[in-house]
Amino acid sequence: MTGLRELFEEATQAPPPSRLLADEVYTAGRRRLGRRRAALGGGTLAVLVIAMTTAVVASVPETGPGPSPDERAAPAAPAAPRTSPGVLPGSGRIQMIQAADAGHVYLALSTCAGGLCKTRMQVVGSEDGGRTWTERGAPIHLGFLMALAPDVLLGLVLPEPPGSATPPSLMTSRDGGRSWQAPETGPAVPALPSGSVAVCWPDPDVDPGRVVPAGTDPCTLRALDPESGRISPLASQPALNMVETDRQSIGMSAGRLWVPGFERGTGRSAVATSADGGRTWTEHVFVDEPTCPPDGCLLPQVAVGPGPVGYAVLSGAEARAVYRYTPEQGWQRRTGVQQVPYALSDTGSYVTPDGSHVIYQLAENGNYQFWASRGAGADYRPGNLTGLPEHSGRVFRASDGWLYLRGADDIGYGSTDGWRWMPLNRR
Repeated sequence: MTGLRELFEEATQAPPPSRLLADEVYTAGRRRLGRRRAALGGGTLAVLVIAMTTAVVASVPETGPGPSPDERAAPAAPAAPRTSPGVLPGSGRIQMIQAADAGHVYLALSTCAGGLCKTRMQVVGSEDGGRTWTERGAPIHLGFLMALAPDVLLGLVLPEPPGSATPPSLMTSRDGGRSWQAPETGPAVPALPSGSVAVCWPDPDVDPGRVVPAGTDPCTLRALDPESGRISPLASQPALNMVETDRQSIGMSAGRLWVPGFERGTGRSAVATSADGGRTWTEHVFVDEPTCPPDGCLLPQVAVGPGPVGYAVLSGAEARAVYRYTPEQGWQRRTGVQQVPYALSDTGSYVTPDGSHVIYQLAENGNYQFWASRGAGADYRPGNLTGLPEHSGRVFRASDGWLYLRGADDIGYGSTDGWRWMPLNRR
């Protein structure tokens, strides 16, 4: 069984909580599969995407020290008024949400009446921050969807009919989802060119359509040019075993790339960083991480903001650890995370523009709960987020720092500050 086929079937084996839809189902299966492979010492990486948007990053101020401790309990200000969000075409429910920036937002909608369809979805898009929406091409079978740049999408297109022997295919769209093409291959490059993204994928010239199975060598980190759709291998690779991940787990900030993975030979959690576009890499192994679950360590959840500061959340069998990176001190373990009730569940985090670190995790009722450490402080307290429904999904960060998520009320939400959220569509 190929890795991605195994991954998606793993994701759909156990029924998720009632409010989880396709993106969370796929993510849950991906992380369970990744833990098993790390425990076996396998270096499988199905796909890895890192946005390279230096022009946008340069336009955002660096992360500051954030509010003082006295401001931590202050309520968030009311959300600013905005133009009414647009009505989505069709009646399908939102299964996936992705955004290239605050203006270019893409949704994958179910195509069966009344609820969840496993893979057959209709892509819709907005070029004005959700004020208007249009259908993009015909429905397709999608395993995942990622927005790399305005009108540039990356998708895992599954075989049709589902269950056939044809392997899944990594496809790109350069017209906002209206059409899809297989990427072309190019010669090796020393670093990611400006405007490119990094994709880790098996060599299509050597074994077309192949997905690396468990227990084999890692795939190769490559530069994907959104304009031409060409993939070129990077000459230098991180010295880690890397499992399939997404843009929620990796990032770029202040010209630095962040790639989570596992130390080769030990399976311990690690993060590789590069400050020169992938020419050279520095790997950090978290030697004091919490004891891992029996089936292996979970992939570190990396979160970055507009500046050079980054966070890694490591979830063990019975405890969680948070590490903060600064150029001056490197990786330092933080205190105060024990204030967050622990559960071995789908944990993520994000960094707000004011430098605060927000942790969220999946509770037993299928809802995400939020805790925040304001500014450079160490204490985590229940997050004071406004504008969201009672139940909401995992948080994503666009290349311009805009934050967004999908609510269980079948509405997408966006935020410029991470605290105040506004709807992106209506029904």
